[in-house]
This record gives sequence, C-alpha cells and structure tokens, in this order.
Amino acid sequence: MKKLITMSILSLFAVTLSAQEKTDTMYISLSQGRVVKYAVSDIYSIGFTSVEVPEFPTQDSSWAFDKLTPSASVKMLLEKAGIACTDTLGRINITDEQYDEIKVFTDNLVSGMKTQYQIYEKCYNWVRTNVKYAQGYVNNDPYPVFTTKSAICQGYANLLHVMLHTQDVPAMVVNGYMQSGVYDGMLYGMGHAWNYVNCDGVWYVSDPTNSGQFQMSNLESYKTWLAPTSMDVVLFKNDDCWFNFNECFLNICKVVTEKSAFVAPYSVKGLKVTCFNPLEEIPSNVRELYIGKNIESLGEGVIGLKDKAPSVEFVAVDPDNKCFVSHAGTVFYSTGYKPTDVYKQIDLNVPAYIPAKLKRLELKAVDNNASGVTYGKMTVSGHKGIEEIVFPKETKSIEGGAIEKCPNLKVAYIPTGVTVSKSAFTGVHADFEIVYTE
Repeated sequence: MKKLITMSILSLFAVTLSAQEKTDTMYISLSQGRVVKYAVSDIYSIGFTSVEVPEFPTQDSSWAFDKLTPSASVKMLLEKAGIACTDTLGRINITDEQYDEIKVFTDNLVSGMKTQYQIYEKCYNWVRTNVKYAQGYVNNDPYPVFTTKSAICQGYANLLHVMLHTQDVPAMVVNGYMQSGVYDGMLYGMGHAWNYVNCDGVWYVSDPTNSGQFQMSNLESYKTWLAPTSMDVVLFKNDDCWFNFNECFLNICKVVTEKSAFVAPYSVKGLKVTCFNPLEEIPSNVRELYIGKNIESLGEGVIGLKDKAPSVEFVAVDPDNKCFVSHAGTVFYSTGYKPTDVYKQIDLNVPAYIPAKLKRLELKAVDNNASGVTYGKMTVSGHKGIEEIVFPKETKSIEGGAIEKCPNLKVAYIPTGVTVSKSAFTGVHADFEIVYTE
C-alpha cells in the first residue's frame, strides 16, 4: 500500500543553506525525513507534484519468536517449511568431482539400507567414528574432511550433510551454541555446528561431533545442549523477498523485488519477521527501504545492508519501532535496542546503517547527556558516497579518527564551540573544509 501525497512547494521548507554554495542550493525536507537537494533557480518551477510514499507494514497477529529459546523457534520453522527447504547444499564449498567421489563412497557404504533412517544412521556412525577432532587449524570443507578424516564441528556437520545429500535424505547444517545459557537477557554458549535431518517424515537433531542425536519433537532433551542461531537454508519465499533463520531471528535474507522501494514485510506464513540482514546483493533498482516496527535487528555480527545494498539512498523506520530510529535517511540504534550477542557494545550516537548512495549525512544525538555528545574513532568509516556531514547541536567534541576513509566528503557542518581533533577527519576529499554553524 502507498499513500499518494500532493504537495505544493509552499508547504516545503529549507532545512540548511549550504555555506559553500551560498544561495545557489537549498535542502528541502519532505516526508519521513526525506531530504532532497535543489538548485534555488529550480524551486519556483516545481509547482505542485504527486509523490508516492510507501506505508510501513501493518501489524498482524503473527507468532513472535523468543530469541532466547531458538530450538523451539527452529522446530516451528521446520514444521512450517517442510523438507522443501533442504533441496540445496547451502554455502558448502565442494566441486562436482569431489561431490561425485563422496557419492560413490556413500553409495557403497549404505548398500542394502532400505529406509532413510537406516541410511542416515549408517552415515552418521561413519562420520562420528572415523573423523577425529582437530586441535589446530584444519580445512572444514567436506572433501578435505573426507580425505584427511580430521575436522572440528563445522567439518563434521558439512561432511554428514553432503553424504546424506548424495542419498536424497533431507538435511541441513545449523550453527549456534552448545551448552547454552542466558545472561542479562542474552544467549551465550560455546560456538558449535551440527545437523537437522529428516528421515521418513521425522526430523532429527544430529550432532556427529559429540555422538548426540535426538528427535526434534522431544524439545526438552536437547534445547539447552544445542541452541541453533542460524540455518543454512532458505525457509520461505514471496514475490519480493526470501527468508531464513539468522542470529535467532526470522530474517529477510534476499530481496528480489523489481520496485524502487522495498517495504520489509511484517510476517510470513503467520510468523513475525524480526530481522533484515540480506546475505545477497539487493537489486540495483531498489533505492529506498522502509522498515516497520517489527524489525529488531539489521544483523548482529555482520550487517549485510552495509555491503549488500549498493544502490540504496534512503531508509525510513516506523516511528513505533523500539530498536531503531531513522533521521534524514539514515538509521540509528534506539534506546530500546538490545543486541543478541552478550559481547556486543553499542554507541547509540553512531549510525547503525548509512545508505551507500546517501550524499548528505545528518548525525543524530540519540544518547545525550548534560555534558554533550563526543564522537569517537570510526563514528563513520569507509563510506564512499557522503559528500557532506552535519553534526547536531548537542555535539561536544569530535575525536581523532572519528570520520575516516570517506574520500568524497567535502564539507562538515559543526556547531561553533565544538572541540575538534586535528585528526578527526582522515582520508577525506582533497578540498574538504569545516564550516562552523550557529
């Protein structure tokens, strides 16, 4: 759904007048924080225009996962998705020749087995008894594990997956925590990899590294021992995007829309979507992103939008979102944001996501105190699009390395009286200048 808004140029207002361009340029503030740069000579010729503004997704009665009980989440997801999601090897690295060699071996190994469970049990027992746990670095791709019989948990799971795939037994690799627990509202544990396998219509949780296997339906038997945080499969697809389970969230992992604006959906298959962290590049036709109040994460370890959205120039966040807030096309963490990773530290004044094609960055003082905001090292780093940056009136100081590796940055607008380190701006445009504002 989109709202069609007809507006007169008289209803717009200039938010900043560029000091460099004097009266030649004005920045016009539109709806939802949209800021557009106009030549003053063109302002009077704009007149009336119609602008389509996408609506944020509507809240529905979809089921919301508890990210602290991921085993229960995966159980429900697989009951909804079925075995169709296992028709791929995912991100496993293997050549056709290597796959064929493992298949020949596995064909012989399971010769005479009549059911999928018998095939699975034969492969599972071979992996757990023949592969030895490595103490140092080892290649965990399935073929090196098969030939050297040495791996850590990832290699055990990868090889078992490939062996079962050669026999058309539905399986997948999952990653997460072993011997998990909860601390300060966040999940923790030892990093681990294992498998989910479907035999004759029954799902099994299989841990070949530690010789553990459980029926998925018997949640109590494994939910604290094995806590999955990501699955190497695509669970659902619709016309605009695909979904997976990533970092304990039901996640938008791929955008396929042909539209110029992508609205992150609220739910899929009756399940609430809570993460937008694409694993593949967003199509170049997508220039705007609209994030509803349902989205709680843009990625915990890796924020895919940072390098998977090369053509995006503007993002808006629903004002009712408790975890994020948008300002002039950029996304910031809100005071309600709480990372899944117990070790992750968040500076609320550092942008969570800056669109790749954004040219004018306006920082926002989300976490402010009486003494003002200090912008420290790598507040903005490696952004090749921004040409101007505006610091808020609450700014107290800008430390060394705060803005770095932004080669097209030409001007910074800083309130008068702010303490600015000599090395605050590095790797910027040769003509870079600071303009102090009242």
